[in-house]
Amino acid sequence: QTGAMALFGEKYAERVRVLSVPGAEGVFSKELCGGTHVRATGDIGLFKITSDESIASGTRRIRAVTGRDAFLRFQETEALVDQISGELRATRGDIPAAVLKLQEELKKARREADELRLKLALGAGAEAVGGVETREVAGGVRVLAREASDLDAQADGKASLIVRTSTDLAKRVPAGQVIKQLAPIIGGRGGGKPDMAEGGGPEPQKLSEALEASYQVVERLLTEQGASA
Repeated sequence: QTGAMALFGEKYAERVRVLSVPGAEGVFSKELCGGTHVRATGDIGLFKITSDESIASGTRRIRAVTGRDAFLRFQETEALVDQISGELRATRGDIPAAVLKLQEELKKARREADELRLKLALGAGAEAVGGVETREVAGGVRVLAREASDLDAQADGKASLIVRTSTDLAKRVPAGQVIKQLAPIIGGRGGGKPDMAEGGGPEPQKLSEALEASYQVVERLLTEQGASA
């Protein structure tokens, strides 16, 4: 009768109070209230919102703590901010910048670690070194494959291939030619110099297929060079 709004799914007693919130143009909100009642909003004291969610079209549910509970929540937050500030050795206002700087340093460190693993694999004879799988395709031709780490998730490709060819074979089996034929297998492309080339793509699940194909690619190039000679 008064035009108060009842929320779907809420349970109300036979007698309920109607809560009206005045606004600039009359009543801002009028709805049935099934919660705790106070004489005035000032009696609530400190008010801290803990969650805000949509429960229906055009309707949101806000959860909050008040009074002493709200005060304790603020104390916990203050203590947490102080702890973070101390760990980062930064003032409160500098915390966001300090976190971003730390993230960048971590990215750089992980990227350098990835590069070191690649260099180690390039000079190693093992089948796999630090998550990098290597194949000695032919004497003097080595193909490396690796799936990007979580750090590289924002990079263009999620998988990478590297081809390294010895100086003796660089003219007959240019690394750039090999990578141009292997990179499309992982959905990407690549290029480079005669002795070293790199490619990337978004399909790491096809790295094994690319490694297997490297044998045929190198054999074909060797055959073509032999025929032309």
